[in-house]
Amino acid sequence: MMLRKTLKTSKRSDGFTLVEALLSVAILGLLAATMGTVYSSANQSLAVQTDHMLLDSKLRSQMEDLIGTPFGTLIGGQENVTINGNNYQIVWTVVLIDLDGDSTPEATAKQVTVSVTGMSGNSLTTIRVDNQDLVGKIS
Repeated sequence: MMLRKTLKTSKRSDGFTLVEALLSVAILGLLAATMGTVYSSANQSLAVQTDHMLLDSKLRSQMEDLIGTPFGTLIGGQENVTINGNNYQIVWTVVLIDLDGDSTPEATAKQVTVSVTGMSGNSLTTIRVDNQDLVGKIS
């Protein structure tokens, strides 16, 4: 009888079995892999947003330079820029524009557009009017 009692108590376990431990390790591995994928995706998204922010800043800077350019020397052009190892081409166009609707472009009005080649939605447009350094109504 004593032997049976000892065998009964020895079957009782206070720890984990090998299967339980392996299952726990597998679940933790899956969780770690999922978190790694989420982290990597978020990091890539942040890098893309940073590039777009820096490109927008460069576009605005170029537009400010063009606004400050004397009206008579305002012409189109392009510039290659590198942001975080990626190469982009910033292009600006300057064209005469019709302001009074007579289908004839005014010699004193130019439309300026600054954009990034190959990226839709990344552009700025303004109209420059040469009023011979006078502030007043366009007639």
